[in-house]
Amino acid sequence: MTPEEREAFIREPRVAVFSSVDPRGRTHAVPVWFLWRDGAFHVVTDRGSQKHRNAARTGRASLAIVDGTKYATAEGPVTVRDPITLADRMELHTHYRGEEAARKVVANNRHEHMVILELRPERWLGG
Repeated sequence: MTPEEREAFIREPRVAVFSSVDPRGRTHAVPVWFLWRDGAFHVVTDRGSQKHRNAARTGRASLAIVDGTKYATAEGPVTVRDPITLADRMELHTHYRGEEAARKVVANNRHEHMVILELRPERWLGG
């Protein structure tokens, strides 16, 4: 996959697997929604979730996006942005669900209990 093909691939609303390492050294891998913005993956999660705690503790993670035989995996440092805004959450849900459905989901103001994990790729794998 060329860099241009990868860029187009990761901008699509696909499910990815976010992987981090827990305190016992075990891999914690979970499906997530993400946004690719400003050279980083943005993953919204509950404050205190396992992926939040792992990323905050180690400062690193990976994200794998797979669609059939195409894939892109990024590994690198993670920073935690806390708090997030209603607009942050709305942008993510609009990307995956459309504006009308997103408005219904974000109306509960749960963004106040969430953080954004920003993963900046240092290394890419893809095919």
